[in-house]
Amino acid sequence: MKRNIIIGCLVAITLTFTACDNYLDLVPKGKAVLNQTSDYLGLLEDMYGYPINDEWYLCGEHAPAYVEQIKNYANPLMSVCFFWDEDFDRPPYMTTTGSADLYFICYNKIAKYNIIIQNIGDAEGSESDKTEGIAQAKILRAYNYFLLINTYAKPYDPATAAQERGIILRDEFSLEEEGVQKTIADAYALIQKDIEDALPALPHKALNTFRPDKSFGYAIKAKVHLFKREFDQALDASLNCLKEAEGEGNHKLWDMNVEYQSGLTQFKAANPAFSNMPNTMFEYGMLFYSAFRAMGSMMYFGHPYEAPENLYYQHGMNYMSPQAALIRKPVLDLFDKKTDLRYTFSLGTTSNGPATAEPGCTMFNNMFLHWNCGGVKLSEAYLMAAECYARKGDKDNAMKYVNDLRKNRLIKTYYADLTAADATEAMKIVREERKRELLFTTNGFFDMRRFCTEFNETLTREFDGNTYTLKPTSHLLTFPFPVAAMQNSNLIQNSK
Repeated sequence: MKRNIIIGCLVAITLTFTACDNYLDLVPKGKAVLNQTSDYLGLLEDMYGYPINDEWYLCGEHAPAYVEQIKNYANPLMSVCFFWDEDFDRPPYMTTTGSADLYFICYNKIAKYNIIIQNIGDAEGSESDKTEGIAQAKILRAYNYFLLINTYAKPYDPATAAQERGIILRDEFSLEEEGVQKTIADAYALIQKDIEDALPALPHKALNTFRPDKSFGYAIKAKVHLFKREFDQALDASLNCLKEAEGEGNHKLWDMNVEYQSGLTQFKAANPAFSNMPNTMFEYGMLFYSAFRAMGSMMYFGHPYEAPENLYYQHGMNYMSPQAALIRKPVLDLFDKKTDLRYTFSLGTTSNGPATAEPGCTMFNNMFLHWNCGGVKLSEAYLMAAECYARKGDKDNAMKYVNDLRKNRLIKTYYADLTAADATEAMKIVREERKRELLFTTNGFFDMRRFCTEFNETLTREFDGNTYTLKPTSHLLTFPFPVAAMQNSNLIQNSK
């Protein structure tokens, strides 16, 4: 009987949150009833990812492909984000796409994790698998609540978090109980409890990259402490993540030089006329760079889902995301185009976007790179450690972790360590490296929120001869709750 109730619950989740007409989308393929522990564990593998798009316009990563449409507010939320338009009333437009979808997708996932936590104990299977499954469900519940609280509530401020409205929190699955909107501090308390409960039982190596492991658990622990400005704890967790990941976790940074050198060799072999050309002729600004980059993006520069740098992989809006996004010129200018392989690998096969796009932008190309928009990479743990050291005044260790990452991203023949005169300069370097390395993930928007709030930063943006300003107190740093969420709950709106 209990398992039949579970299926009924899954049907209700589907109808309530996803508008999907097939409940089998929420259970393992070929299963209509959850009997085995493996059936529940199958619910952990959610490949649908997170719809992140408007956030990229807000934080200045995404350039508009059609300037006239964004000027005319053809997609109002996109235009509001791009122009930092505080006068536009956003809530009525939080309907069925983008940031509204993110809300329901996260709660849909949380409902499944709650079902696992509450019911896997009654399934047929080993106790060790059940313990591991509960731990994985808890760490993913924490991760999804982290995404929600950092999108639909104000940025965390230790002075006000206990008073500011947050989100609805559910640590049990129930169709009858009405959700209660808790504070920001309450959300972080639940998130941190889930992390601490989960960490001991998380596996050193998960079944696949769509399931979380212990390295991911430490990364989320570090991230939560970092966002709460608990820098000593954040540093400890980030170092534990690196130790675990590069030990029993079998993770490692992606050395892009390997694919780059292999690509050069294969390209020359396939084109005898180039066989005796020095490698410098295929670098940015040289005669054969465009031909090599275009061929490389299709044939040589691959990065699979199971790449050891991924601590946990999740798509963005779809499996191709962020392609075909356009990158704004201020972001492009952060890259050394000649030496940085992230530019060579990812930033398009053409030098510019279409004629209808914002001038100076270029097209992002990740067809074979499987960009980890919604998950977490090992490189983020390096950058969190670097940031914590910079905040603690240890510029040398801050630069060590930045440089350890850069060694895997820049052409080796041109690589040189960066140095910082003091901790302030080290922090600036860390922030710029985060913009390069964590491009088109959740981090651009989340970093914008936390740095604006903590450092009282006012941002400016230039477009079409006009200057736009975003203040650290702007309500645009918080997305409104979707229309459907407001209609079906007792939520009080957190943003205009």
